[in-house]
Amino acid sequence: MNVRLLGLIELSDGGRVLPLPSARARALLASLAWQPRTVVTDAVLLERIWGSDLPDNPRDSLYTAAKRLRRGLEVAGYAHRLVRLRGGYLLDVNQAEVDVHRFRSQVVLARDAVRRGFLYEANEAFEPALSGWSGTALADVDSAWAARCRESLGRERLLVQLAAVEVKVRLGRHSEVVPELSELAAEHPLDEGVAALLMLALHRCGLRSAALGVYAEARRQLVGELGVEPGDALRRMQREVLGESGAAAVVAGGAVGGVARGAVGGVASGSGAVGGASGGDVAACADVRETASTRLRLAG
Repeated sequence: MNVRLLGLIELSDGGRVLPLPSARARALLASLAWQPRTVVTDAVLLERIWGSDLPDNPRDSLYTAAKRLRRGLEVAGYAHRLVRLRGGYLLDVNQAEVDVHRFRSQVVLARDAVRRGFLYEANEAFEPALSGWSGTALADVDSAWAARCRESLGRERLLVQLAAVEVKVRLGRHSEVVPELSELAAEHPLDEGVAALLMLALHRCGLRSAALGVYAEARRQLVGELGVEPGDALRRMQREVLGESGAAAVVAGGAVGGVARGAVGGVASGSGAVGGASGGDVAACADVRETASTRLRLAG
């Protein structure tokens, strides 16, 4: 059995989508799959599904949603997975059967590989983690709880996307990440971490002017929207692209192939400059993200 929360709510078995025509049944599935094998009380479920806009007979409405969810589970012989216990409900699935928990497990593996310096292994773990998304999380659940989850998961996804991009940059795959980073920069124009990584990738492709253009656009957005100048870390990335610091000026003339060929040696030796990307550059991007996150919180 598979429960999808990272997109439209879906219940499937062996590639077959099980019928869940009721929006409330899908919301109940999402609420229970969020905490698999845990009793979620009626009160919590009512808040997650209806929020403050409770129906006239809340318990009866919850019972009806549960009956419809059980009916969908029954198609594949899984009706027993929905359990009524101690004033609440439990969905008897393991974390590997719910996409959001698989995503987080893969991210743990990827980050552990990064800490150990195994960047190829990290890349292989990040890719299935991110490919499991099929749109906005909990997309068809209309409640305040779902909105909070969407916002939190959106931030979580972005951080993982940037971590995965950093790994690819360190492996010398600069040109590969430019389209993805360009999309992220358009979606998150105030995120200085995205801008910094895009600048770094462009610069390592030999596109110095384009990298400086990203800085100029990021500055325009920050000044126009928040009334602040770019943080120290993003300005430091600009100086590195300009050549005022030697840290970023490793690739000359867009010699991406040469950098990629150096990746194996960098990993094998355990050096900080894997794939031609200096540890200082990638650390600078991390500094930008931390600084930008603080600045956005203060501005809000």
